[in-house]
Amino acid sequence: MTVDEYLKSRFPLSPFRPLGDRAAVDMLVAGCGTGEHSIGTARRYKGARVLAIDLSLSSLAYAERKTRELGLQNIEYAQADILALGSSGRTFDVIDASGVLHHLTDPEAGWRQLLELLRPGGLMRVGLYSELARAEIVAARRFIAEQGFSAAAADIRNCRQALLATPLRSLTRAGDFFNTSGCRDLLFHVQEQRFTIERIKEFLEAQKLVFLGFELDAGTLQDYGAKFQNDRPMLDLESWAAFEHDRPDTFAGMYQFWCQRS
Repeated sequence: MTVDEYLKSRFPLSPFRPLGDRAAVDMLVAGCGTGEHSIGTARRYKGARVLAIDLSLSSLAYAERKTRELGLQNIEYAQADILALGSSGRTFDVIDASGVLHHLTDPEAGWRQLLELLRPGGLMRVGLYSELARAEIVAARRFIAEQGFSAAAADIRNCRQALLATPLRSLTRAGDFFNTSGCRDLLFHVQEQRFTIERIKEFLEAQKLVFLGFELDAGTLQDYGAKFQNDRPMLDLESWAAFEHDRPDTFAGMYQFWCQRS
């Protein structure tokens, strides 16, 4: 489907301005990792012409190999630092920054840098960790520091066993808990910044970005709609903040949302 069709299906009452009928849509996937997300993006959107970047050459090599295996011709890979992208001379219709900004020392600086590459009327998909939803993970990080566990595979296994004997065994709800690389990212990442909806709202307003909606399951959206019947488009961030306060696990994965440059 086109990007416009996707947004209409996801956010039927959202006031986004369509990209319009065009043969190609230039898209940037920032922090593509080993390629699952860039490949999915290239396949999902009609006319997608994707530049996927990451700092890790080993991840990029794996992504490139998988892309070739699938015979995809519309993805270009490059090693790049988000904060140095201003010199690239490239601009994009759509930028996907899902799961990368919150690993920067200054996430807002990285977000502003990406906005400089976004064309007028361009769309951005953003994923950020929630302060409320990750409270148990923060507690687990404290436990790890106190016990002196390292990010080595053996220590990760020992750490998991130790956590199972504490109230933090609830972390087993996360699928990443059960594999070494996933658990390393979940609990041992060297840098993680967490956001609140209030912080997101402040940034969107300062940058004159239009909030288009959260990507959430149908059940959660139905519950929100029943609680905040006056917000039919589901775009009131203050109401969403209140909803999350009552249900802290709402954004257990991430805040995943779309916004548009005015």
